[in-house]
Amino acid sequence: MKLSLRCLPVGDVPYTEVKLTTRLTVKIFEACPFLAVMPNADPNDSVLRRTLENIPGIKFKENRVIFNTVDEEFRQKLVTLDSVYNNPEPDGLDLYKMTPFFWGKYEQILTRIKPKETVVNILGPFTLSQILSSEADFQLLEDRCYRKLVIQAVTVKALWVINKIRQLSPDTTPIIILEEPLLNRLGDVKRQYEGVTRDLIVKMYTRVIEKIKETKSAVGVQCFEKCDWKIPIDAGVDILSFNAYNYPNNLNIIAEKVNTFLASGGRINWAVVPVINEATVKTLTLDYAEKRFRKAVEGLINAGVSPKLAYNRSLVSIQGNTDKLPIFFAEKAIIIANQLSKKIPVVK
Repeated sequence: MKLSLRCLPVGDVPYTEVKLTTRLTVKIFEACPFLAVMPNADPNDSVLRRTLENIPGIKFKENRVIFNTVDEEFRQKLVTLDSVYNNPEPDGLDLYKMTPFFWGKYEQILTRIKPKETVVNILGPFTLSQILSSEADFQLLEDRCYRKLVIQAVTVKALWVINKIRQLSPDTTPIIILEEPLLNRLGDVKRQYEGVTRDLIVKMYTRVIEKIKETKSAVGVQCFEKCDWKIPIDAGVDILSFNAYNYPNNLNIIAEKVNTFLASGGRINWAVVPVINEATVKTLTLDYAEKRFRKAVEGLINAGVSPKLAYNRSLVSIQGNTDKLPIFFAEKAIIIANQLSKKIPVVK
């Protein structure tokens, strides 16, 4: 899928006021506004909560996820979830709506700007399965019923978002980013539980990704730790978003597969602008970020990826959340990422 954006919105924002987040969105990301996460304004505002809100068996208590399947209505709720997953009509999807802190203003922005693309982040199925497993004290991925719950929960949430976006701006392409902060643990899970195989994980992703792409939306997988990127590629993802600051060579070992992925329309988001701490951002310059980006891309090219594909199919972003940074430094990093996106070479 052809996308116009070159700077991908990433991470929780540092603001306590909606008007400041709105200013950032329309100033930096007007071409591709995003549904911001604002934990400093509302401690309950998180990608985890927006993904699990109104999902069967889930309760929130003191910022913890309680996985409760004792509820007498749990089985019937699973039947309803299955029905909506297979027949995602608006009324059914509304059962699984989410209410992020920034949602009202986000709707206004979409209605006014009518952007070509927009980004919404939700939690990916693997990470969700591991968070719920820790609460349930067993490995959800080994159980067909609970694995189905995870797949359908992520999918209906994405479809609800897409439906709302299309109601507000019919020509806008939704980009659903599946955040997978725990994907780096997959190897340990597979070694510990023999029922968790690579094929099982690929099929799990495929079921989510295919449903999203049926709506003519794009879908990305984001992990800022080292992980096996062959899995989301094999599942049909459109965007890989990885930590190119700490792990610039993470894709080099699968250069041939990456080249095929890019040639078929895939894109790579190089999260190369650091936001580790205030000291790092304080000394950050556009020149440094550009050199870091070019060095990382050239490493992938040297590993065998076409220079034309490597540069022309690239996005850039900051490296993670900025909610713990002072506003001045958070904005500095985001502005540098935006400036860097305009310096990505176009290779003929």
